[in-house]
Amino acid sequence: MDRLPLLLVLAGAAALGFASAAQNAPDAAFRKPAPVPLAEAAARLRSAVTAVEVTDYAPGLYEGPMAPSPPHADMNARRAVAVLWKDRPERFIFSHEASYCPLLELPSGAALCNQFFEGNLGDAELFNDPGRNERNSYVDIVEAGGRRVWVRWTYHCVNMKDDTRPRLRGTEDYFAYPNGLILRRMSYESLMPDEIVGYSTQPVELFGVAPVGSTVADLFPRDRKQGDCRTHTVLDLYSSRRYDLFWDDKGGVRRNGDDATLAAISRSRGCALILPFKERLLFAILGPKSGFAADRNQLIDHCTKGAEGGCEWGQGIWDHWPIGWLNSQTSYWKPGSPYSYSFGSIGQFFVPPGKRIRSFGRDYPETCQDMELNRWTERRVFAVLLGAANSEAEVRRIGRKWLGKGTACISPAGVRDLR
Repeated sequence: MDRLPLLLVLAGAAALGFASAAQNAPDAAFRKPAPVPLAEAAARLRSAVTAVEVTDYAPGLYEGPMAPSPPHADMNARRAVAVLWKDRPERFIFSHEASYCPLLELPSGAALCNQFFEGNLGDAELFNDPGRNERNSYVDIVEAGGRRVWVRWTYHCVNMKDDTRPRLRGTEDYFAYPNGLILRRMSYESLMPDEIVGYSTQPVELFGVAPVGSTVADLFPRDRKQGDCRTHTVLDLYSSRRYDLFWDDKGGVRRNGDDATLAAISRSRGCALILPFKERLLFAILGPKSGFAADRNQLIDHCTKGAEGGCEWGQGIWDHWPIGWLNSQTSYWKPGSPYSYSFGSIGQFFVPPGKRIRSFGRDYPETCQDMELNRWTERRVFAVLLGAANSEAEVRRIGRKWLGKGTACISPAGVRDLR
């Protein structure tokens, strides 16, 4: 071989990071940093936003032993990938114990969860024992920080009793920027394309996580007239329409808004699902331009008795060990529980054009039978914008600016200039 071509080959190999024959280890660019304790990761922060693997995380500031517990199968139950901001107090956590379903968490331990593509009819999900297994749910840090963070979450929704036949495979990319905003971009592929349970009509669910020992009144503001606490809010970003849920100290639920209001918000140009914590508002924004077609979109209140399409959970609060997910092993929270807990919910469902889920027990199973709808949901790309804000006005401003980019809002670059 001529010397010049040989030099070009060697130079190209070096530029790509290939090791020479004299080297015994991969180039540093291919090495993954060892996981560290969360406090150490926070102390090491140099970039405006960083993703790092940590060894000692538990939801809701829980500090007790991870026992007794369901089988964690294959990894440290406290393992997590944490997205941390240098100049912002919140953090974004992919917790192994939560099947890596990410939590946008405030310093108090209060957090927002958006769930995932849950399999039709509740046949398959991740919040069960096999769903915690690394083979069924795992995360990869694609870009660790600097100008942005990129974390990819891949999961198989599985049946609670048998995970040998996953129903679907979800792929969700999360892009976090120094401004504190996170783009959730998601799609799924059916692994059982001839079966109804191989599809999903519910990719978004507004759940909250509460820290150990806290009460609803500790976390949320009280209504001055009624004395109950506003726990959930849905805003139409393009009008004055809103829908609020209030919980009292005795287990009661009250709503501000009716079925028609929530239906109108579902069909609007954009909406924000908000957990209005005293600390800060945590929000998820979506709309037709981000994939949620207005004629196929329905928001459902699962708390209020008699609400259209709802499960009527009332104050749905669960502390299924060690976090409180409503799943196939439900455990309702009891006063004095030593665990963090979860609560919900307002759910987002896809429905056939012209139809609605009016009775959950009757209409939801019928909706799942619609194979045209199922195939419409598969392989489409949907996007949700996540973040923390100090006011509803700030949420509106961010949401309208994001959705105002049109279908380009699903591009990560569209998040950089929103705040």
